[in-house]
Amino acid sequence: MLPALPEPVLARQNRLHMSLVWIVPVVALVIGAVLVARSFLQTGPEIGIEFRSAEGIEPGRTELRFKEVVVGHVKRVTIQPNRQKVRVTVGLDKSVENLAVADTRFWVVRPRIGTGGVSGLGTLLSGAYIAIDAGVSEESSREFVGLDTPPLVLRGEPGRSFVLRADDLGSLDVGSPVYHRRIRVGRVVGYTLDPIGKALEVQVFIEAPNESLVTTASRFWNASGVDLALSASGLTVNTQSVASVLAGGLAFGDPPRVASAPAAAAGQRFLLFGTQRAAMAPDDGEPLRVRMVFNQSLRGLDEGAPIDLLGVELGTVRSIALRQDVRNNRLPVEVMAEIYPLRLGKLRERFVAPGASATGGDRLLIKQLVERGLRAQVRNGNLLTGRLYVALEFVPKAPRASFDTNADVPDLPTVPGTLADVQPQLAEIVGRLSKVRFDEIGADLQGTLKSLDGTGASLQATLGSAEAMIKQLTPEAQRTLAEVQNTLAAAQQTLRSAEHNLTDTQAPLQLGAGQALAELQRAAQALRVLADYLQRHPESLLRGKPPDPARAPEAPR
Repeated sequence: MLPALPEPVLARQNRLHMSLVWIVPVVALVIGAVLVARSFLQTGPEIGIEFRSAEGIEPGRTELRFKEVVVGHVKRVTIQPNRQKVRVTVGLDKSVENLAVADTRFWVVRPRIGTGGVSGLGTLLSGAYIAIDAGVSEESSREFVGLDTPPLVLRGEPGRSFVLRADDLGSLDVGSPVYHRRIRVGRVVGYTLDPIGKALEVQVFIEAPNESLVTTASRFWNASGVDLALSASGLTVNTQSVASVLAGGLAFGDPPRVASAPAAAAGQRFLLFGTQRAAMAPDDGEPLRVRMVFNQSLRGLDEGAPIDLLGVELGTVRSIALRQDVRNNRLPVEVMAEIYPLRLGKLRERFVAPGASATGGDRLLIKQLVERGLRAQVRNGNLLTGRLYVALEFVPKAPRASFDTNADVPDLPTVPGTLADVQPQLAEIVGRLSKVRFDEIGADLQGTLKSLDGTGASLQATLGSAEAMIKQLTPEAQRTLAEVQNTLAAAQQTLRSAEHNLTDTQAPLQLGAGQALAELQRAAQALRVLADYLQRHPESLLRGKPPDPARAPEAPR
């Protein structure tokens, strides 16, 4: 009998059965999906930045950096339809997508050399990159306009900005340094003209921790170039640094009379002075405008010339113009000036009461000074340059003059300057000299010299005839001359011996020497008489001298 077969077990077939070959593609597909999802989740938005030029920018290589951290890359560079600028498409990282706001600034970092220094040297090796200055706006944006130059003040940079009002920019520029006690503490970050164009506003930034050095009493001045001052102590040269000489600069400080003052708030406005001396000068208060009229030439008097009272500078000349005087048929010169009465110091306090009006009191003070002889006079301030200034002096016995305290611009009486007095005198001297006939004087002088030449020639001939006559003297006269020569030799020898042997007991010898000199003088006189007689009577050499006429007897007394 056959053994019984096992009962078959029925099982359902797995229709989803897959081969191991499909495991690898499935895993790769899953990984790819994860990477795509992760890339999608981490990729930030694309933004477009417009630049003037794409110099140094390469797609796929140029980086986008924020605080020197790479936060994106340049994807492509295209030219705008107007062909004036280029558009750089940049992909931002997801983590910094909040940087794409309306006031964010972008610029290309390249090596630059300017007044603010050298920057971007690291790009010589790594290449140019696009830097970001994060904005604070809540409005997002995808299109931006890039800056041509880096901003001088980044948002969030510690420090304070201030505004300076100036008449002109001078040698200042963006990036010029700002000094305090010759230490660089800030820089110029910009400048703009006011709406009417009569002034200039300069923005400066003082870096931390030096922003507290700017107080409400601080004074700013232009420290560009070299300040030369010639005074009684000699030549003084003042400058902040070599950089300020070449590129310009500013400086600030507190006046010496200010002990302490609170720190200035950001955005406070200050006046920019031209020099440190003007900045540190005490407050002059409101000026008093006056008019001065001069009847003389004011060549050399310029706008800005000082007005001096006994060595104290009281004001400045503001304008010079001609005016017409029909009555006297002249063209006097009108000088408008500003006087600062506060510079009179204690003298002003004697005339102006503390509670009185400053303007009225100052006018009354000037009026009293005018009544005491105060007059304006133009003087020469420098003989080399010919520059003039206005001097206020008390002129003795000055003509009476008035000072109208109620006029809008009162007239300050004047007197002619010393130069105006000298010029007519010089003109008169020159006129007199022009009337002298120098040609006739020269001709007369030439004739006189010719006559003197003839007289000299005749005198020389006379002397020659006298010499010949003396040579023809009788042997007796020659012997007389020989004796005179011997006498002179003996006298000379006597004088030499007296000079070597002179003592207190040799007075008789001195007396003998004196007598010898007297005899010598008489002999010389007799010789001159003989020569004169022979010149008048040469026939006496042959005939001899006639006898002297008999002298008449004198009448009894």
